[in-house]
Amino acid sequence: MGETINYIVKDKSFEKFAMMMLLGTTADAMETKSNFFFTFWGLNLLTKKFKPKVAGMPTPMKGMGAKIFKKRMAKFGIEDPMGMIKDAVENGNMKLFPCQMTMDLMGIKREEMFDFVEDPVGAATFLEMSEGGKIVSL
Repeated sequence: MGETINYIVKDKSFEKFAMMMLLGTTADAMETKSNFFFTFWGLNLLTKKFKPKVAGMPTPMKGMGAKIFKKRMAKFGIEDPMGMIKDAVENGNMKLFPCQMTMDLMGIKREEMFDFVEDPVGAATFLEMSEGGKIVSL
């Protein structure tokens, strides 16, 4: 694969986090470039303090559901999902772009995000960088 795949992440659930992690790190292993644009609630996945929860479960159990998924993922050798993402970013194959407008709307500051996240961009910039590639919404 020589084409860059561009993803739009708009949800903060553990399931979206896991999909993003699996797609981005698999692309990295295949030497395929991937860009992820985090907008609306998905932007929370880039903040250091946020803990994703499983969607579709009763509220008191959402955090517990994420812990169960993490244990299951560990059985498949995925013990540090965020570390795997950081490695893919450092390899240069995976880039994480926060949406500037969403940051402004939600009052999220750049320093609240992981250091390996790219500088914020607007929707127009993301669409320009995606030109000629595939765009997938998560």
